Amino acid sequence: MTDRISLADLDELLRRGEQVVILDARKDDVYQASATMAAGAIRVPPDRAVETVSALGLPKDAWLVSYCT
Repeated sequence: MTDRISLADLDELLRRGEQVVILDARKDDVYQASATMAAGAIRVPPDRAVETVSALGLPKDAWLVSYCT
């Protein structure tokens, strides 16, 4: 398991056709104040990330890539 990946690593996963789910795990105030969002990212509150991801029923074999600032 990798704790951090670079944008180049993410690009490589996508290029290879890997199933990738991007999670936006920024705190509410940062999320609300931002004009920049990753295309297709799923909003996951950081204090409830595990339960939110579990409830969404995301594919178990997909790469879950979260980002925050």
